[in-house]
Amino acid sequence: MPEETPPSPPTQPPVTPDQDGGGSVVAERKAARVKPPSLYQVVLLNDDYTPMEFVVMVLQHYFQRDADTATHIMLKIHHEGRGICGVYPKDVAATKVELVLTAARREGHPLQCIMEAA
Repeated sequence: MPEETPPSPPTQPPVTPDQDGGGSVVAERKAARVKPPSLYQVVLLNDDYTPMEFVVMVLQHYFQRDADTATHIMLKIHHEGRGICGVYPKDVAATKVELVLTAARREGHPLQCIMEAA
């Protein structure tokens, strides 16, 4: 007994502009433009009560600064009233501010840490 071949599906004739009035549609790919996240500066503010050693420790522990760089930033804070600890995306900056404020309160220091748009 010979095998039967399944019927082939009907084929559609190509659409031409004069048959349906619209023609074919070609979708163009647009390059996705992703802008980098906004950056924020984490800033320590000077006060007359927080020990300089604590500020240096904060800079080393939370901002991964070496001893010389941390001391330099601490002196800038002491002389100018404020110093930039680092520049980060918003979520990272907010987390670092909270970590510094928590550490300062735990140790009983009034150290202030803020974030500003870079």
